[in-house]
Amino acid sequence: MKTLRTTLFTALSLGALAGSASANAFNINEHDARVTGRGGATAASNTEPSSIVFNPGGIAINEGTQVALGTSFYFAEGSYENDSTPKTTTDSGMSLVPNVYLTSRLHDMVAVGLGLHFPFGLAVSWPDNHTQSDVIQDQTLKTYFITPSVGLNLHEQVPGLSVGAGIDIVPATIELEQTISFGDVQGNAHLGGDAVGFGARVGVMYHPEAVEGLKLGVTYRSPVKLEFEGKGDFDIAPEFREQLPADGDIQAEITLPQSVAGGVAYSPIRALEFELNAVWINWKQAFKDGDLTINLPDGAVTSSPQDYKNTVTWRLGVEYRLAQHQASVRAGFIYDPTPIPTTTLTARLPDIDRKNVTLGASKQFGDYGVHLGLLWVTPGERDTSDEMYRPAFKGRYGVQAFVASLGVSGAFGAK
Repeated sequence: MKTLRTTLFTALSLGALAGSASANAFNINEHDARVTGRGGATAASNTEPSSIVFNPGGIAINEGTQVALGTSFYFAEGSYENDSTPKTTTDSGMSLVPNVYLTSRLHDMVAVGLGLHFPFGLAVSWPDNHTQSDVIQDQTLKTYFITPSVGLNLHEQVPGLSVGAGIDIVPATIELEQTISFGDVQGNAHLGGDAVGFGARVGVMYHPEAVEGLKLGVTYRSPVKLEFEGKGDFDIAPEFREQLPADGDIQAEITLPQSVAGGVAYSPIRALEFELNAVWINWKQAFKDGDLTINLPDGAVTSSPQDYKNTVTWRLGVEYRLAQHQASVRAGFIYDPTPIPTTTLTARLPDIDRKNVTLGASKQFGDYGVHLGLLWVTPGERDTSDEMYRPAFKGRYGVQAFVASLGVSGAFGAK
């Protein structure tokens, strides 16, 4: 029974590990190739349609109707080794994460927007029969953030000031297929669940006319509670079936964490812009009392400590505009500490303090543009705690990843 309950717990815990290839804990931030290229540092400056996500205070700054479509390709690898076993690496395939945004100025003061992006998700898969197969084999989480938004340009009241807000409608799904072993006898577990949560986001941008080239911004995203409900289906040889729960309902509750991002941008010359952002994520609220609790089909309840800690991610970006070529080039650096302590680090989500390097470029063709952003999670390793039984599997985890973001955009009706 221990093996099965560990499996159940692994499946639903993925939902809480929400949120990057800069993950940390599955927190994806690559929702616009232009933003990816400058290290995600746009909280003070983003007036493109993706401002719906990065700071809705930028929605009402541009004129006309703006459309942006994009996708990010994730190539990530985790590894595990200890003194008695060779290194094992994940065999997860490429993950594709799309995004779609639309904003439109309805009035000199008012703009509206609609966005679709996937900030928490991806998948983890390990080879069959690996060292921690009773902890995790394969797991997949998808969260769909649908965000209708509105922005106000308050330039006439306070020159350089704009504000915005949006509602997050968040359908989510989770699925796991797992082998269950009793000695030489193997069975299968198929677990699936879904949930719908709701949240909100607000943002402010201030580009003061009195200080040319200076931009300030701050944005807040609320927590989103997800109450997963689904089914567990268990198959094994008849003589072992009574040792497993009956097929039936499974339940778990997790919270996608709230965050606050602030940024300062400055252009020493018109063509060049630097920006520094800090992003605080309240990972502690993801689990009630620090534990993940699962209700199993047989009425049993299982709980396991997670003990996530809050984090502050630092993002530095630079962009240079080549006006004569209608092009831009970008670069950035990100320091993204993991929220997972060494006492609860397992193969469910191998994680490290990440140091990411980014590059990007755009080319405009009149009202249309094409964009590329590249992010490299530089290879790193991290040892588990030496504390007895925390975690049960001692050893060293490694992470490296590469992300390529592509996008197209169009602007219509601007004066």
